[in-house]
Amino acid sequence: MMKDCETKYRIMNTALELIWRSSYDAVGVGEICRQAKVNKGSFYHFFPSKEDLAVAALQENWRHIQPVLDQIFSPQKEPVQRLMDYCDHSYQMQAEKAAKMGFVCGCPYTSVGAEQCGQSDKIRETAQQLLDKVRTYFASAVRDAQNAGAVSAGSAEAKARELFTFYLGTLTRARIYNDLTCIKQLKQDFRQLLGLSGETVRR
Repeated sequence: MMKDCETKYRIMNTALELIWRSSYDAVGVGEICRQAKVNKGSFYHFFPSKEDLAVAALQENWRHIQPVLDQIFSPQKEPVQRLMDYCDHSYQMQAEKAAKMGFVCGCPYTSVGAEQCGQSDKIRETAQQLLDKVRTYFASAVRDAQNAGAVSAGSAEAKARELFTFYLGTLTRARIYNDLTCIKQLKQDFRQLLGLSGETVRR
């Protein structure tokens, strides 16, 4: 049973990395199996199709990310600082991925979801659900910042959508241009979008 679990996780992690590195359509089951060092029989034992594997891989990725987000967006922190820490985390993670893969990877949910939006409702809906979960952390931080008087009042949901849309656009731009600079600039951009001065929060 433990060996089965390890094989399943290896397939999911390999698939996500390959798809994130290139694209869903460019990666076949055979390549996933070769890279994961499993045969196709093992693949189809766990996953009825590549589509099902992609959905499971995205969900498995979220399982690893959620505890990190819980820590970054802890209610024990100042609300604005949560967003600044997330910017730092995003830059560090993207820099590590770029060093490993040789180019900026951007957001896997956005990349796969956009690619499959007209082809696979299952993948698109999964990517959308996971992106919405990340956005709720933004909304909570903005709402707490408004309640604390750190940022101007208004619709927390609308401001969170603005910040999150800007964030996803920045990751997409970084991938297209293969340049981490705009991700490094996210903290200052977030300050401006929130109407804060550079001295309002810790750099």
